[in-house]
Amino acid sequence: MKGTQALRGVLFGIRVLRVAVAEFFFPSVCLVCEGDTDGAPVCDNCLALIQPIERGFCQLCGRPVSRSRRSYICAECVRKPLALTRVRAWARFTHPLDKLVYAFKYARRSRLARFFSRRLALVVQSDGLLGSADAIVPIPLHASKRWWRGYNQSELLARELSSQTGIKMLDCIKRRRVTRTQTRLTPEQRRANVEGAFSMRRSADPLLLADRKLILLDDVITSGSTLDAAAEVLLDAGAREIYGLTVGGAWIAR
Repeated sequence: MKGTQALRGVLFGIRVLRVAVAEFFFPSVCLVCEGDTDGAPVCDNCLALIQPIERGFCQLCGRPVSRSRRSYICAECVRKPLALTRVRAWARFTHPLDKLVYAFKYARRSRLARFFSRRLALVVQSDGLLGSADAIVPIPLHASKRWWRGYNQSELLARELSSQTGIKMLDCIKRRRVTRTQTRLTPEQRRANVEGAFSMRRSADPLLLADRKLILLDDVITSGSTLDAAAEVLLDAGAREIYGLTVGGAWIAR
C-alpha cells in the first residue's frame, strides 16, 4: 500500500513538473495536451472535452441527475441536506478538467484563475439565487499550505470572479488548523476532518455579514463537507443564505 502511494506521488510530481516546464518555456502550450494554443491555457480541442453542468442537476447540491425537472432534489439531499441553500459546479470533475485544476492548485498555474472565473461568472449570471448574492467568500487555506503553494487558489478565483460580476469579495473566514487531504477519506472521516476547522477572522465586520446572501467559493465539491463546515460558521455569524460555487463537481455519498 505504501509503495503504491509513493509511486502515485512520484507520477503526480512528474506530471506537475512537465506542466510547469512546458508553460515556462512554451507559454502558448495547452496545459492538457501540450499542443499549440493562441495564448489560452487550454486548446479548443481539450476545452471541448470538458462537460459543463447546465441542466439536469439537483437544486440543492448541484449533483447531476437523470431527470431534467428544475425543482428536482436528489436522494442525498433528502437524506442528509447541506447547510447551504444551493451549490453549483461549472463542470464535471473528469478529464481534462481534473488536470487543469491540479495544475492550478499544485503547479502554480495561477493564470487559470481568470480562465475558470470567466466560466464561473456565466454560472452566477444564469442562476437567480447566485446572481442575487451580496458577496463572495473564498474557502481559506491554512497558512502553512498557502505558503507551500504560493497562493490560495480559491482566493484568486474569488478576486477574478468579483471583478467580472461586480459582487464584492469578503476574506472573512480562516482555517484554524491544518486538515488532511480529503481525497481518500470516507464521508464520515471527511466530516470529522473539517469539523471546527473554520472560524471568523477577528478583523471581520459583523455588519458585512448580517442578513447577507453569500457565495462560498471552492475549487471542487465531492461530499460537500468542506463547504458545509464553512457555511455553518458564516450562518452562525449572521448570514442569511449561503450558495456554494465550485469549478468542478465529483459528488460522492455523504
